[in-house]
Amino acid sequence: MSTFIINIIQMITNVYITNKIGTTVLGSYSLIQNLFNFLMTISLFGIPLAVTKIVSESDILNNGSNVNYASRLACKFCAIISVLVCIFTIVFREKITQIFLHNIVDTTTIIILALSLPFIAISSCFCGYFNALRKVNRPVISEFITHIVKSFSVVLLLYIAYPTYKSFAVSIFLSEFVSFIYTYIQYKRDVKKYEKSGKANKLELTKNIFRISVPISFTSFIRSGLSTLKHTLIPIRMQRYGYSYEYALSRYGLIHGIALPFILMPSIFINSFASLLLPEYSRYFAAKDTAKIKRLTKKIFKKTIIISLYISFIMYMSSDYICFKLYNNHEVAYYVKILTPIIWITYLDYIVDSILKGLDLQVSVMKINIIDLIVSIFLIYFCIARLGSFGYVIVIYTSEYINGLMSIEKLLKAANIDFKYFNWLFLPAICMFMSLFATKLLKINTSNFITLMLDLTIFSIISFILILLSKANKSAE
Repeated sequence: MSTFIINIIQMITNVYITNKIGTTVLGSYSLIQNLFNFLMTISLFGIPLAVTKIVSESDILNNGSNVNYASRLACKFCAIISVLVCIFTIVFREKITQIFLHNIVDTTTIIILALSLPFIAISSCFCGYFNALRKVNRPVISEFITHIVKSFSVVLLLYIAYPTYKSFAVSIFLSEFVSFIYTYIQYKRDVKKYEKSGKANKLELTKNIFRISVPISFTSFIRSGLSTLKHTLIPIRMQRYGYSYEYALSRYGLIHGIALPFILMPSIFINSFASLLLPEYSRYFAAKDTAKIKRLTKKIFKKTIIISLYISFIMYMSSDYICFKLYNNHEVAYYVKILTPIIWITYLDYIVDSILKGLDLQVSVMKINIIDLIVSIFLIYFCIARLGSFGYVIVIYTSEYINGLMSIEKLLKAANIDFKYFNWLFLPAICMFMSLFATKLLKINTSNFITLMLDLTIFSIISFILILLSKANKSAE
């Protein structure tokens, strides 16, 4: 629920930003954000995930000294690495702006973003520590602070006509700095109870941190670098199709900056659940409870698929009304409808990735992501130059299904589970198609909110009854 509130705030902010700056600038900002994510990946070095795994395993073994030392050591490593990345980015800011961003922003924006990297890295370690101990309220509040400060500051700065890109950079810096202060205070208070828990095996913990973080960071660098290359190529290849660079950025901003976030917005519930699965599965893995892993995974598969299929149909039915009201743009609804079939595989992939990481298969997750990105870059290079915006849609479909299906297959083998395609996937989908068909026969005019809600309610009731009567609700027992 907390994540839902955060995303509602973020969605309102994004609507304001989109209507204020337009899709072209939004596309440019998406490129900046992808570059920033690459720098952030290097700064994190896979250490927050190592913190979560080591602390959760130490906690289940009642080893308080390891909890204390591992978390402190991880924070020190993150601080050193992120500061070095920050310095490197500032020194080479002109080259970075020229190569990756086509000089669409001035170097001051890059400096401001670089200065926020150490705060993000260390805060992520603190949050990894709290997630491992099931104290999720601290990371939740931290995320609240981050989004509220970011949303308030960017809206204020754009309102007073502060330079657009600097507004984004300053809002990110302020939000991450305030979040860092909060998480630091909470961490110092909480870790005190582990300070006198005895001596930790410091050398062994250091090895464990790097045993987990080094392969993750190596594959993360490749993945994030390929992702940055992928998104940088999209407007360039759209130019080859015949678009101007500004129009290409507009198409990219429309699809990647508006339509995709719109269909992924309901995934906040899935993501919240997924983030909690990692430490839980780490505990089951440490305890070698394979029976519980298998039983729980089956239930999660069934329920996630049903929920995500339901969301995709709701998105399809309501996109015309909602997108026009929010963005005054029918093109957004067009792309939302086209992209709704990727929802079920994307949402399930979020869950599967967290479970795999909990089962110590994080390197496999990264390898799958790298394969996905290589295929995507290949398709971007050839498809977009020939098909334009529709080529980008093909890239999105291919990427999501390759990544999702490979991750699912890896988990099925790891947990020794047979995927029941008909009962878990096709049967719920058939029930919802029948519900949609029955609803359409009523020919309800959904041009206003009340009739739209009536249409969605009828669809939901019919879907619930059909799924209840079918074997879909019993298939994972």
